[in-house]
Amino acid sequence: MYRLLIVDDEYHIREGLKLMVAESGLSVEISDVASDGETALRLYAERRPDMILLDINLPDMSGLDIAQAIREKDQQTPLLFLTGYESVAYIRQAVSLQAVDYLLKPVTSGDFEAALRRAEDRIVQWRRSEEEAIHRHRSSEPLYREHLLLDLLQQRRPAAEVKRELDGLGLFETGGPPYTVLCCELEEPEQQEATATSELHGCKEGSSHLFAKLAWEAAAAAGAKAYGAAVSRDRRVVLLAAASCRAAERAAQQIRQAVQERLNRAVSIGISRPVGRPEQLPAAYEEAVQAAEHRGWVGYSQIIPYESIQAAEPNSSHLLEKELLMITEIRAGNDAAVHAILQEWSGQLAGLPVKQVKMIVTQLVLFVMRIVQSDASVFKMSMQEQDPLLELSRLRHGPEMIDYVSRYFVRVGRHVREAREKGIPRKFQRAKEWIREHLQEDGGLNSLAAYMNMSPKYLSARFKQVTGESFAEYQTRVRFERARELLLDTNRKVAEVAEIVGFSDTNYFSIAFKKHTGLTPTEFRRTFL
Repeated sequence: MYRLLIVDDEYHIREGLKLMVAESGLSVEISDVASDGETALRLYAERRPDMILLDINLPDMSGLDIAQAIREKDQQTPLLFLTGYESVAYIRQAVSLQAVDYLLKPVTSGDFEAALRRAEDRIVQWRRSEEEAIHRHRSSEPLYREHLLLDLLQQRRPAAEVKRELDGLGLFETGGPPYTVLCCELEEPEQQEATATSELHGCKEGSSHLFAKLAWEAAAAAGAKAYGAAVSRDRRVVLLAAASCRAAERAAQQIRQAVQERLNRAVSIGISRPVGRPEQLPAAYEEAVQAAEHRGWVGYSQIIPYESIQAAEPNSSHLLEKELLMITEIRAGNDAAVHAILQEWSGQLAGLPVKQVKMIVTQLVLFVMRIVQSDASVFKMSMQEQDPLLELSRLRHGPEMIDYVSRYFVRVGRHVREAREKGIPRKFQRAKEWIREHLQEDGGLNSLAAYMNMSPKYLSARFKQVTGESFAEYQTRVRFERARELLLDTNRKVAEVAEIVGFSDTNYFSIAFKKHTGLTPTEFRRTFL
């Protein structure tokens, strides 16, 4: 029902109008009546009626003055005039006040009902236009907010100017510090299901809006306020407000999971350090971008805190020789050698300052992640080892860093070994086991062929085809891998090691070992023990 305020100083006219309204059948009811201007303005302010009927000649002021006072605050409420004065000047003034109608006394019920209908139509039109304006504002505001956010993060305009506009949208009012920036890099899928392709490229919202929605939902689930913007087709930036470090990590993990499930896309996410003021956000944005751009080094679908790449830029010249050896053994999948080196390495690191420990272990983790990323089969098996940099960034004490990294290296080494063995027929697995078990003997190709019940020529061709290495290459590699493991045991003499791996002449073993590793057995021990 539309509420009507009647303003007229004649009692009988007010009662007659009430009766007409009641008999009209319109969705109009009399909410209040007033006999003077002061009461009318008070009732308008207190009750805000949907429409107002005004007499012009009132005891204390003109109805036109009342209308002028109302129009200074309100341009929408329909105004109707009912007067005994058929004055052109009054009519013009009423028109200037956007009056719906100008009725003369005595008014007929038909004219009065028609005027009320026009007032109803005015209200309906205004409300419809208001809803459309709200819809236009809401539909354009996200894009406008995105542009402003990028203006701030990328310093495209003065920060103070952009912040004023963002304040107008309530961005920094609804979520305060700390602020964290996430840079999300969508990776191109190798294979994408038709349904996922349809959702990604044909979604009514568009991939950008869907990604933003996923980010907001993930951030909300993590207890943070999020604002997103599209930097490019495959790069999205997300600003988290009022988010702790853990909340930012959870948001990143949930964004990655949601993108994988909904868009069938992998996403790498760089995380900035938290900042306390909006003015610091451009620097935070640069940190997030730098972290995300390291995905080519550490592997895809990773969450990369800026602290990790800051702690240790990937530069092999900074690695100690012993750590390089450990990486070599991890790459080879030699568990025993990795264990032996880790045991001594951990003891040496335990005596270093925390900052130096973090630098060394982070560098090593970056290199090992590179090993994982460079081998597709290993990468697939080691996906359960996601986020080692994120895990490492949470640790604050040297011993826990060393413990975590040691366990991580052992697991990756196992993945490397399993990935190498996976897909090789059981018959050739037995062949590789036989070679490792017969290093001390004259385990030549003919002996293996007799064991495998194959001709030496066929065995040689199939071994190379199945394992990717010739029989001689594999046997040589295994000999020296085993030799390195044994040399790490100081209780064994070099001659004993040489004999175990199939060298009867110690001098020849030393020459061959140096040719293969670049060091003599004695130099190897001096360097790595």
